Amino acid sequence: MRNPYSEDERLAAMVSAAFRASRSHFNHLPIRYLINPPVEMFDAKLARQITIHILNVEFDIPRRRLTKLLGVGRAMVLQSIRTVDQRRLEPVFERAYERISARAKDNFMTALAEDAEAA
Repeated sequence: MRNPYSEDERLAAMVSAAFRASRSHFNHLPIRYLINPPVEMFDAKLARQITIHILNVEFDIPRRRLTKLLGVGRAMVLQSIRTVDQRRLEPVFERAYERISARAKDNFMTALAEDAEAA
């Protein structure tokens, strides 16, 4: 069976799903702070790092593609992945990450199903 969605559509759905999942855990932050965190907001930076990690690890989007897709530098993507990997060694953070990751996957599959119904 051929995939009816273009690569760009799938990537956009993945990015949206990951940001919404991170936003659901950091619900005190507006989505714009996750996309472009203010310098003084460490929780917004962490939310974006988690989003980047989910996109790279869970959705298997290459780091180089993420830099173009999100408009961020390679160093930021690499640092985000390293930071989240290090934090995942802590069991409490790991459980929170797994919930956010599962929600991102659910959001993505829901978006695909809704698009399929609309077509």
